[in-house]
Amino acid sequence: MTGSLQRMIPPLAAKRILVVDDERAVAAAIGRRLEKEGAVCTLAYSGDDAIARLGAASFDLIISDVQMPGRSGIELLDQAQRLADAPSVILLAADGDVTGTADALSRGADGLVRKPLDIELLVHEASVATEVRGLRLAMQAAGAARVAGPVLLVLGEIVNAYEKADPFRAGYSSRTARIASQLAAPLGLDGERLALAARVHDIGMLAVPIAEQHAEGAPDRTSQHLIRVHPTLGARWIERLGADRVIVGAVAAHHERVDGSGYPGGIAGDHIPAEARALGTAAAIAAMSGARPWRAKLDADAVIEELKKGRGSQFGSAEADAALDVLGRTPAIIG
Repeated sequence: MTGSLQRMIPPLAAKRILVVDDERAVAAAIGRRLEKEGAVCTLAYSGDDAIARLGAASFDLIISDVQMPGRSGIELLDQAQRLADAPSVILLAADGDVTGTADALSRGADGLVRKPLDIELLVHEASVATEVRGLRLAMQAAGAARVAGPVLLVLGEIVNAYEKADPFRAGYSSRTARIASQLAAPLGLDGERLALAARVHDIGMLAVPIAEQHAEGAPDRTSQHLIRVHPTLGARWIERLGADRVIVGAVAAHHERVDGSGYPGGIAGDHIPAEARALGTAAAIAAMSGARPWRAKLDADAVIEELKKGRGSQFGSAEADAALDVLGRTPAIIG
């Protein structure tokens, strides 16, 4: 199925979703909203109830509160991951619950939405999670070695479609891929593989609320954590889709900096994979050449100055030099 055809079908149409929350009104509100998208929802009001329902039926997605009497959402996540046909899992955590956020994502949750609940954000996260799961199942059916590349291309189309809904991110991943492909040759890297990594490198940011991505001040602690782990989350998603270790490594480390001040691992210098250093440089150029709520987009001359300032700290010397050469010859590449 092509990406364009996928976008014609509501992502949640006919998806079987288990909604779990000890607040019955919250569970009912989530169920009603998802059913408007065509989902088929089952409600449960405790972790024990949900686990019993997992044993009686299969689901595409579980949406569960983290904190509940009896078994928690984390325990439900662990149980769901043991299933042969494991559903995607999105957990709901109280605003400011950094511990719950860290535990959920480190244990393999596909997304996390804060409470008080923004149901429209939850619909967005549910759509992403079910589309990624659908690709994973298609990949498993066809054979990972044969279809991982095409599946990632489709995932890139999904990322592009979601970015179009945000005026400050529209075209960002495509622009990153275009720039990355030009950096590959002078750095001795595989341009096709690097461009593919670029198209999906920010898939993990779909777990971060758009309002927090565009906040002018520092985001709150929960959002800071989501932003800092989005490379890990994205890498885990594409690894499940059969991406090879080079692409997974590039996505996981694209926010590391050569001086060690990046995230999520704080690794430095040559410990950062070469593909990740190149991808991080391309992503930074693509971000600088796009507008943000607090600034206009930078032109090629301004981007060049930022590259010079960041050479040896944010960017590796070889990567910065390659980017400076490309921008000097073809400044329109950032357009």
